[in-house]
Order: sequence, then structure tokens, then C-alpha cells
Amino acid sequence: MTEELPESYSLMCSGCQTPCSGADAHVVPRWNPALRKVLTTYRCGNCWVQSLEDLRGQVVSGDEEVRASFWDFLARHGFTKDAERLRAAPAEEQEAVLLAIVDAVQDGRLVLEP
Repeated sequence: MTEELPESYSLMCSGCQTPCSGADAHVVPRWNPALRKVLTTYRCGNCWVQSLEDLRGQVVSGDEEVRASFWDFLARHGFTKDAERLRAAPAEEQEAVLLAIVDAVQDGRLVLEP
């Protein structure tokens, strides 16, 4: 069972470290270079787009570790079958799909939950 968050909840932006209301909070994937993983992050309205731009840069870098970690991220968010299918795809297709996922998060077509 998924718990629904109350309308008035707040999250701490992991970018600028300020609290933001649930209405202004965005759940986005982010490449953490220190941990070498794509993690779930919470970003305010001022930080979330730049975070996605940074992730795009990592995806197009060709780093296989970024792609592998992104598949793990997707599996943690319930997209296990898609992640497994795409792991076996050619590198060009993997990159295209990952960029499409980042675009879908930015466009609001894919909404990740906290």
C-alpha cells in the first residue's frame, strides 16, 4: 500500500538545502559523483531543472557506470521489466531511452514519488 502525503508536506531540497512545499518539490534522478550512483533526490523549483541538465550530461558522457546505475534507479521506482530489457539494448538505444526518461520527468509525463 502506498501512503499518500498530506497536501501541506515539505521536503528539503538536496540542491540548495532549503525546505520547499510539496507543491514546489520535484523528485528527480541525480548522478552523485561521490557515490557513483543515480539517486532519488528532492529539488525545489529553483534547482530541479539544473539537476536534470547535469544528469543529461552524464548520460551522454558514455559512462557505462552511469547507465547501469540509472537502470538500478528505475528498478527501485518500479520499472524493473523495462530496466532489464533496456540493459541488453545497444548503447545508442540505451542513451536515447535514458534521455527520453529525463525529458519525461522534466515535461511532467513521468512523475516520481518520494
